[in-house]
Amino acid sequence: MVTIKKIKHIISKGEGISIEFKKAGKQLLENLFETVCAFLNRKGGEILLGVDDNKNIIGIDDNKTEIF
Repeated sequence: MVTIKKIKHIISKGEGISIEFKKAGKQLLENLFETVCAFLNRKGGEILLGVDDNKNIIGIDDNKTEIF
């Protein structure tokens, strides 16, 4: 089970080969697919939505979560 404590620990370590932060804004779809493809070509990874590049938890706007 993933806890808030584990998520904060992952965020504190920052992005790397197997960790990617995504703000989940208007550009999410294109950037998300690029990241997923990159992880598939490696050994996998974790994508944290609602986290910016500065390690800030900004959340996800419910009005913008529908992709299709």
